Amino acid sequence: MNKLLTGALVVVGASLSLQANALNILLTNDDGCRAPGIDAMYRALSAAGHHVTLVGPLNDSSGISAASVVIPGQALAVTELAPGKFCVGPPQGYTAPSGKTSAIGTPVDAVNVGMDVLLKEQRPDLVVSGSNFGENVGPLTQMSGTLNAALRAMIKGVPAVAVSTSVDLDLIMRDQQAGYRKTLDALDDTARFATRVIQKAIDSAAHAKGGVNVLGLPGSSGLNINFPALPMAQVKGVRQAPIGTWDRVNFTAQRGEDGSVRMNLVPPAKPDPAQQQADAYLLWQGYAVVSAVDGNRSSSKTAQAQLGHLIDDQRALLTP
Repeated sequence: MNKLLTGALVVVGASLSLQANALNILLTNDDGCRAPGIDAMYRALSAAGHHVTLVGPLNDSSGISAASVVIPGQALAVTELAPGKFCVGPPQGYTAPSGKTSAIGTPVDAVNVGMDVLLKEQRPDLVVSGSNFGENVGPLTQMSGTLNAALRAMIKGVPAVAVSTSVDLDLIMRDQQAGYRKTLDALDDTARFATRVIQKAIDSAAHAKGGVNVLGLPGSSGLNINFPALPMAQVKGVRQAPIGTWDRVNFTAQRGEDGSVRMNLVPPAKPDPAQQQADAYLLWQGYAVVSAVDGNRSSSKTAQAQLGHLIDDQRALLTP
């Protein structure tokens, strides 16, 4: 068999494999439906052969955690940007009720609209949230709209993957524009990496004996993926790690000399040995980090143990 024919068969085989494992994916985020991170993720997942429906919040909802509409009968505006791409936000002229803080058009709202309305007749196989501008590790996961959108999907019975791209905190404190650019430049590599991890997961699940979801994990468990703000060729490697209790990003309320109270960043404590084996520290060291997570922002030992096979071929995952 000549080399040309062999190459053609490899391409055809890869194409058939992609088609066989193609998923119906609901893609969301918390940075907004027009953000560059969700666009990079849309392009990478679509290029891998998946059918992707984008449903994101109209506005940047970073740090909004699991907030959502809690007023029965409250209208939401659902705008179609392009075929298969939607924004969820407040209706025109909306104002919050007097004396009440309310959230409307949040990442959780987007997941609810996507699953309960737009994809009601074609329930997604997987929900992907991201890629977020900024990491979601350690204590930050509690306030993360990105991760909580994924958790909402898991609670509704669909496995999900949260994807985030870190910021270089030292650089951004010295030069904000350069720091932002560094993260922006890493969004495409983040999307490619996350798509490869997802593809490897669904390939493994296809050969599993049963009792696992499309990611090869128990129940509706999913993944929290964090990628450093580095070119793929400079990433040190890939690590499986739990969500920990330490992070470099620490928001603390402080009262100033003028009596005003502000939220400020404060230096973190030195991580202990256990914290150095968790997600935030490894990400800071330049590794891409994959964590198992379920609807309670934790994960079972079974789910964690099954991640090893997803990252064993690090060369393939990190090929530029």
